[in-house]
Amino acid sequence: MQIKLLIACEDENRALCLSTQLAGESANGMTLFTTDLATLHAAAASIRPDVLILEHSPVRHEVQQMLPPLWRVHPATRVLLLCESLSDDFMLAFVRLGACGCLLTSDPPLLVAKAVRAVHHGDTWFARSSLVLALRKLVGAAPAVRMRGNEGVLTVREGEIFDLIARGLSNKEVARQLDISDKTVKTHLHRIYVKLRQSGRYKALRSLPSRLWH
Repeated sequence: MQIKLLIACEDENRALCLSTQLAGESANGMTLFTTDLATLHAAAASIRPDVLILEHSPVRHEVQQMLPPLWRVHPATRVLLLCESLSDDFMLAFVRLGACGCLLTSDPPLLVAKAVRAVHHGDTWFARSSLVLALRKLVGAAPAVRMRGNEGVLTVREGEIFDLIARGLSNKEVARQLDISDKTVKTHLHRIYVKLRQSGRYKALRSLPSRLWH
């Protein structure tokens, strides 16, 4: 299956450079397109990419405005943000934005290609420890969260998985404890942070963590 990959950087020459590296070394199965940030939405509407690598700079805030119109054009596009460094605050912001993962500009092309394929297949591309931290910050959760109330956004199963992840268990450990597959755990975990992004209730969830799920 061909993956339509759109690479968008402030300077399109940078996007072209990354595209050339991917095409030359590791991008079998990918159809590559490039654009600059000014023409991102027009390019996305025309290409309807499966995966978008979008450059993010800490001195700019356009990414927050760019993603909602992009998803209105093509909701299925999965976004990897490209940045020079990654702090916990950036990680939290990326999860809130609904990105599927992040890449560093120093990552080799083979790793970039692996990330593209992973998110295209429904996985996320965040370090597990960073994702756990971001989820905890999103909901103000303690290491062990109790499930009660009936106004939450997560299902009981998602709540169970989040509770175990928040305690520091790996995906495999969660899978063994709940007698489900690793892939199922990854799917639930992605749905958790997507639901948190879409709920629009971050402040309420931080102040009422025990009402997160039903």
